[in-house]
Amino acid sequence: MLTVFNFLIYSLLSVLVLGSLLPLSSSPHWFIRNWDYPRVQIVTIAVVSAFAFLVVNGLAGELAKFSAIGVVVVSVAIFTWHTFRILPYTPLASTQVKTWEPEPGSPQQTNEKRLRVLLSNLEMENDKFDRWREVILSADADVVLVAEVDDRWAAVIEEMRSSYPNQIVYPQDNWYGLAMLSRLPILESNIRFLVQDDVPSIDAIVELQSGDRVRVVGVHPRPPEPVRDNDSTARDAELVLWSEELADEPLPTVIGGDLNDVAWSETTRLFLRLSGLLDPRRGRGLYNSFHADHVWMRFPLDHVFHSTHFSLRDLQRLPFVGSDHFPIFVDLQLDQDKRAEHEPLPEKAADESEADERLERAEDEHGLEADSIDEADRETADAS
Repeated sequence: MLTVFNFLIYSLLSVLVLGSLLPLSSSPHWFIRNWDYPRVQIVTIAVVSAFAFLVVNGLAGELAKFSAIGVVVVSVAIFTWHTFRILPYTPLASTQVKTWEPEPGSPQQTNEKRLRVLLSNLEMENDKFDRWREVILSADADVVLVAEVDDRWAAVIEEMRSSYPNQIVYPQDNWYGLAMLSRLPILESNIRFLVQDDVPSIDAIVELQSGDRVRVVGVHPRPPEPVRDNDSTARDAELVLWSEELADEPLPTVIGGDLNDVAWSETTRLFLRLSGLLDPRRGRGLYNSFHADHVWMRFPLDHVFHSTHFSLRDLQRLPFVGSDHFPIFVDLQLDQDKRAEHEPLPEKAADESEADERLERAEDEHGLEADSIDEADRETADAS
């Protein structure tokens, strides 16, 4: 039995080593890219496996020095490798977005420059309409970005018009319908298809109470996943295209949604480096938003990134709404005084070539023909 146990530990650690190295490849295949996700789980399994190996073999009086050293070294290497990626998303690291500190003055004027954004992938099959609506309304956000909107959920959203009179709703039955709900005026809006003609984004300009204009973008790119044999090509290209466009945006900017990518992946970090936007998670916590039903399989998939115009007032993961995703809430403050204190990720020499590689791959596979349409030209899009 001990031999079988040790074989299982060796095999498990070998798989973890392989899975740890696979994301170094630039391949978009779902099997490779999905190893980006479970870094916390890999660390946990490696540590528990090494501890179990030492305890079981020690109690059996069969703890060979060479085997023990090998297991410990491999486990420490796995732990160190993944902790290096995870650490920036813990309170042990410095914050990338500085916390807003109120100054003496008019509270009313301060609140007029405030923007509260809520993200919710509501899961198209979810039928807990009342629970979702209760959580969303109690959060008291200014703008709500909603993913996986179909016709049923479009009707639920319509019922919230008294709280959110300005709505852009583009329902679809393919899990990629989107909506933007706003109690702030929406001055301009477009529904855009940057890579695939059935995966929209919402691109809008909202006006704060102060009169400041903010560009708000809602996205939900298609994930790499085995069921439909999707690779990460479309997702990676969409994030690159948005990063390049938003890098030149002079307005305060917020982009958010279910990116189907973890905060620490190379794709997301490339997006941040190219765009110059900030991740309020960094230095604060993981804020795992998926999977709501399985504690052991949770990852930070729902993100809000923003320009250096904002400081952070609050960041929360909201309660369960019946979806496989928890909603994410971020409270931002226009704060020109702190713009120089934030810490955007510095660009790397290879960033442009990596971005070009992702776009060329998408051009070959998808053509990148879809671009942008005015939402008013779509009968199924509702904006007012």
